[in-house]
Amino acid sequence: AAAGLRALAAARRSLRSQLFASACYAGGGLGGAALAGTVGSAWGVAAATACGSAVWWLQLRSALREHHQHPLREARTP
Repeated sequence: AAAGLRALAAARRSLRSQLFASACYAGGGLGGAALAGTVGSAWGVAAATACGSAVWWLQLRSALREHHQHPLREARTP
């Protein structure tokens, strides 16, 4: 999904996804550690990875829809 966003030059969507995923990783890891130690941290990071992945794929799907609605036109020279 990240490579797809880069290929579509969807920098804002890519940044948004990365920030969300990073916040999930930090929150899941630290929150899980606070609740259940090492095992909780592992589960928190696993849940964060799933949430982050979902956001990346949803952003890619939206970018693809947007790309198909507004395709770039070729510049022709006379």
